[in-house]
Amino acid sequence: MANVNHATLTDPNLHEPKGIAAAPAGQVYIADGAGSGDWKELARYVNGYVAFDAATPAYQHSVTTSFTAINPTFAISSNNGFTGLASPNARLRYDGSETITAFVQFTIAFKNNSGSDKDLEVEIYKNGSSFNGAHTIVTAVSGVWNSMTLPDVGSLSTNDYIEIFVKGSASFTLDIASASLTVTGVPV
Repeated sequence: MANVNHATLTDPNLHEPKGIAAAPAGQVYIADGAGSGDWKELARYVNGYVAFDAATPAYQHSVTTSFTAINPTFAISSNNGFTGLASPNARLRYDGSETITAFVQFTIAFKNNSGSDKDLEVEIYKNGSSFNGAHTIVTAVSGVWNSMTLPDVGSLSTNDYIEIFVKGSASFTLDIASASLTVTGVPV
């Protein structure tokens, strides 16, 4: 049998990538296009939610005509690579070491606490700024529960954080019966 260096092997003679014996569970090999690659988490994900309560309601927010961050206490479930923070307001911080392409989705059940109908703008923020323009407007009707979902896709790196900001056409109290902020990401 001929003496062949691994570096000269071509497909169908290639075998498992270097480091397979020590690769952590749940990680995949991501080729870099230059004949090498790295082991990275298969997926990163988190669900921060406000448990349903339409009677109390679960959370109230004083909406103004300027954007302000909603600040409920998120319960965290199904978490791999994130931390739920409450200070300076409710946010999900990405703690993974690899950059990910992230699908972010915010879903909310809401109503205007009282008074006339108001326009409610909802926007996903990353690190204190608009996240790729994820921004919508809905009508908050007094005494009528409604729901909306706002999705977006973008890049997250270590210590990036996601928040939800709202503003209204006039000031009012926003009742939130439930909310869910989910992030799912795959390595770049």
